[in-house]
Amino acid sequence: MKIPPSEEQELGVCCADFYNHPVVVKLLDGIFHPGGLALSNLMAEKMDLNSSSRVLDIACGDGMTGTYIAKKFSCHVAGIDAGENMINIAKQRAQQMRVSDSTQFKIGFAGAIPFPDEHFTAAYSECAVCTFQAKDKAVLETARVLDARGILGINDVVIKNHDDIDDELKGIIGRVACIAGALSSDGYVQLFDQGGFSHRETSNHTDLLEQMVDKAHRRAQMGSGIEEALSETANTDDILRMIGLIKDEISSENLGYEMFIFQKSR
Repeated sequence: MKIPPSEEQELGVCCADFYNHPVVVKLLDGIFHPGGLALSNLMAEKMDLNSSSRVLDIACGDGMTGTYIAKKFSCHVAGIDAGENMINIAKQRAQQMRVSDSTQFKIGFAGAIPFPDEHFTAAYSECAVCTFQAKDKAVLETARVLDARGILGINDVVIKNHDDIDDELKGIIGRVACIAGALSSDGYVQLFDQGGFSHRETSNHTDLLEQMVDKAHRRAQMGSGIEEALSETANTDDILRMIGLIKDEISSENLGYEMFIFQKSR
């Protein structure tokens, strides 16, 4: 008997499908989180990753960050993601980057991480915690697979006031676009504190989110070859409207992007 997927699994697959959609790939130019590898590198440095690190990439997507970190820091990286296609791309990328021996990519979910207790010395997640349905469960699972002094890095969207978000951004599109499920800056700190982590530092990178959204807006305005990938239920005007709503949230300083560094404390 096949077990029905949980709500978290369904949303995870939805997110994976969303970011694998040809339109999204073209609009974001293959970079699925603000700051790209430059911000990933900064986070890795703040986490003190080195050749002895065993790192977990939660919601690894196409493996761009995981393979980069494995190569740059000569460490082992395991990535989990809900999307089978994303995992296949990540494995191919690892071969191309010649880091297959130091990487492992498998289908998995943040609420049920498929690794044993205290298996990793570090973990990170980029633009993903905001999409998790059961965030507290994901935090507890992350703590479980980290060793006694494990380091955790989070790059994610922050929302100051959910009540002020436009109604169109509160539904499923807003959730997979990393908005509807985002927390405030203090909300993330409280979430991880309750899950057994101490807060080391926070840095603001909203300018990188704004640059990413502006780039997607320009590409949508120019077409950028997205027309042939659009379905009958979506058009360029719809995309421009949604991006416009996101731009408004950033301009009003209700929507931002921050990096958090935590350490397992219990």
